[in-house]
This record gives sequence, C-alpha cells and structure tokens, in this order.
Amino acid sequence: MSLRFCLRGFSTLALLAAAVPAAWALDLARAERLYEQHCAVCHGADRSGYIGPALNRDETRLSRSEVLGRILSGAPPTLMPQHPSWRGVLGAKDRDLLADLIKTQPARKLSWGLQDIRASLQVLVPPGAPKAGAPRYRIDHIDDLMAVMSRGRLAAGKEAKVVFFDGRTHRQVGEVRTEFAPHLMDFHPTDPRWAYVRDDAGWLHKVDLYAMRTERRIRAGLNGISLAVSRDGRYVAAGSYVPHTMVIMDAQTLEPLHLLELAGVDPDGRMVEADAGTIMALPKANAFAIALEQAGQVWIIDLDRPGMPYKVVKDVGRHLHDGFFSPDGRYMVVASYDDHVNTVIDLQEARIVRKIPVGCKPHLGSGAVIRSGGRLLGIGTNIGDEKCASFEVTVFDMQTFEVVKRIPVVGPTESPAAHPNAPYVIVDIVGTGPDANKLQFIDKDTLEVVRTIEVAGTMGHSHFPEYTARGDFFYVSARYRGDRSLGLPGGQLAIFDSKTLQQVKTVPMDVSAGVFSRVRARSVVVGMQPPVP
Repeated sequence: MSLRFCLRGFSTLALLAAAVPAAWALDLARAERLYEQHCAVCHGADRSGYIGPALNRDETRLSRSEVLGRILSGAPPTLMPQHPSWRGVLGAKDRDLLADLIKTQPARKLSWGLQDIRASLQVLVPPGAPKAGAPRYRIDHIDDLMAVMSRGRLAAGKEAKVVFFDGRTHRQVGEVRTEFAPHLMDFHPTDPRWAYVRDDAGWLHKVDLYAMRTERRIRAGLNGISLAVSRDGRYVAAGSYVPHTMVIMDAQTLEPLHLLELAGVDPDGRMVEADAGTIMALPKANAFAIALEQAGQVWIIDLDRPGMPYKVVKDVGRHLHDGFFSPDGRYMVVASYDDHVNTVIDLQEARIVRKIPVGCKPHLGSGAVIRSGGRLLGIGTNIGDEKCASFEVTVFDMQTFEVVKRIPVVGPTESPAAHPNAPYVIVDIVGTGPDANKLQFIDKDTLEVVRTIEVAGTMGHSHFPEYTARGDFFYVSARYRGDRSLGLPGGQLAIFDSKTLQQVKTVPMDVSAGVFSRVRARSVVVGMQPPVP
C-alpha cells in the first residue's frame, strides 16, 4: 500500500523526537509510519480506538508479549487478521517497533482542518470527460442495484472495495476499489448516477454508478463513518471520530464549505468533545441532523440559511449512536447506548417528545418501520452488553411511541430489515457466541419469531440483512471466524428468497460488511420502500 495514503503533517513526531535520543526517534518515526499503514484504519489514527480497541500506553492492558502475540496471530473471531496474513508485510523488527509504540507512547492529539481537507481532494476523472447517459451494464432499473462493502482482510489494499449486484438476477455488475475498508454508502436523492462511500480511514468517495468508477475523493477526517446527502442533492456531509468534526461539502465537486467542531455539555453537565454519530438528511427540509455521541446532543443544521446555523437538542442520552426517521419525516428516533433508551425528537420543534425504554444497549442500524394490525410500528434492535440478562427486539408505536411488545431473541441484534412486500422483519444475531451466524424472522402480523436460520458454512458472523428493491430477495454479509490462512475465504455474500427463506446464491467475498439497496435514495425509512417499476 502506497505511503501517499498515510496520515500527513503530524507535528507530534517532531516533539517526541526532541524528547528522546536520536536513535530512538528514528525508530519511533518508523513505528508511527507502520502504525499509520497497518493499524490506524481500525484502531484510530490517534491510537485511542475506533472499530478496534485503543492501542496506547494508558489504555492497553495487554503486556508487550501479548501485544506481539496479537500482531502475529490475530484475534479470532474479530476482524484482526491472523498470521500468516502478515508474511512478507511485517517482519520481526517491525512487529517489535509496533509493540514498543503501543506500550510506551500515549494517544495522540491530531487535527485535520478545513485546509487539510481541501488539500486532500483528488480529481480522478477530468471534469470535461464524456459521461455515459445510462448504466454501461444490463439492469432493469437503477433501484435494483445492491452495494456490498468488502473490507478486505487487512482493511486495505485491492480487496477493500464496494461490489455491486443486480438485485433481480444477482449478477455482479461492477466494483469500485476504495483502498481502505469501505463502511457506509449513501445515494444521491435526485440524480441516480451518483453515490457516496465513506471508508474507515476517513476518505469520502464520489462514485459514478453508470460507469462504476470513483470520480473524486477527499479525506474528510482521519477516521469516521457518518455520511449523508441533503434532500436537494446540493450538499454532502461527513462526520469524524478523529478529529471530532463534521464537514459539509459541495456534493458535485466535494469542495469543503463548512466545518463544525463537535463539542457540547453532556447530560452530566460536563463540556466534552464528541464523536460524530449518525448524520441524517431531513426528508422534508434542507437540513442535516447529527448525533454527538459523548455530548448527548443532536444538532439540526439549516442548509438554506447563511452560515448554516443549527439548533441544539440537549440531554438526548448518554453515548448516542444511530437512528431513523418516522415515515412522515417529522420525528427522529436516536439510540442511547448507556441509558438504554431510544429518544424521539420532534424535528420541527427541535425538542424531545419521548424516551422509549428498550433492551440492553440499543443499536438501531438504519431502523425499520412496518404496518401491522392497522398501526405503524418501529423496530428497535439491541446490541447488548456484558451484563445483559436477556435479549429482545423492542417494538413501539410510531404515533404514540408506546412500547407495543418486547420480542425475545437468541442474542444481541444489530440491523433490522423490512420491506412492504416481504412477510418478515429480519434481525441478525451478532456477537461472538454460537448463535452469531443466525438470522431470526419476525412475522409482521403476530410479532413473533417464527423462523430461525443459520447461514451454512460460515462458522461465524451473518449480519446486515438488506431486502432487494422489490422485496423478493434479501442479501446477508457473512464472514468466518478462526484462522483464514488455512485456505478459507474471508467471508461470503449469501442471497435468500424472501418468501421461502431458501438460499439461492453464495458469492465468496473477503470480509463482507454493510449492504445497501439503491432504493434507499427514494425511501424515508427502511420498511417503507416505494414500489419499483
């Protein structure tokens, strides 16, 4: 992997070099470069943790020898790759350098401002280059596209890409490499040509879906996953964990226009910096809503007024994460990990209207809403925690926001899937236990789990179910636990018939992750997808 994609401009290195002997400073500089190349995408550019745990002297409880063991052998069943994946990549000296860095150095304070963002912009296709007037591949309707995030076993390199399928025929119609593990995708709401991808190293990619190529990309932050395109298609927003910022860009050129520093007073009265949780484009106004994770606030940013001012909704909850809209776009439901509630916000009045008590550590994914018994019902999944005595899916009325039912499931759940034409709500069982390769199916009428299936051959995680645009199939990402160096692939995409629940196709894929249907561009909420011609 080329060093040109590594983090740039770290003045921290110069300060550290001045404080230690020259020979050690050279080793430290190399260790930092190794970390940036091989570790930052998962463990955080500042070494304070991201998808993987923190790697610094103040937070890492492993001994130096244990750190070396993890580097060499990985940590199944997590995403940490196993030896000999590193063969020819990291020699013994480099592994020693990384272990020394992790055990002796604190987390870093990094900045990535508007000037850095602007300087990172890469124009990969000349503005005047001819463009196809329609997709260059066979597909009945652009909404039939299904996009699957393939992280790659090293979270970088040629296997880090978005793979596209025709959701009717399940033919692969293209792929777009991202260099680093792709995490999230959003689609342009008014022009079907464009999509936007966020990878775990903070890059934002503007993808031409007709030509299946990246036209531009920009590094919006050093780590971060949140992403949204405004209702009118003029703006795209990206939030970061490192640093704690949100940048609003021109959706056509990716020119950065406005940078927000994310900080606020949390529910306990402390001023804190905050990770960028979910960013959502309001469906009825040109505005973004962003959840500030540690600050427990939601900001509603007006994109039509000069300076893009925002309203603040405080005391939403402790450790906010993801959320979804009501079908009419009036309300936003936000998960609060530590308070075990889903908070309902009236977006027109910028106020909290309800806190819904739910199961252990709510994780809504993209959320889901269904019609059942004449009511609109929200589906709340719960990812669980170490002290969770039982697991549930929480169902609540989307008008009164009263809990309707608590549905017992066999483990923590992460990403609900629903479709008007499909009889079931699908929930993925996640975690590391023996049920982590199972999917459970909730009947829309009875609100009972009526089927449980195991994705055959995965021995591990089966997650992120997504119905195709017409609701006749669903896609699931699955990956293996254990030593992938023994010849096993890193995972697979499994495709099922939504009525019979029979698996119709398997596609090998290296650590497949999120799955996104193009019909989301015309949907306010998952479960209420509009019909496709």
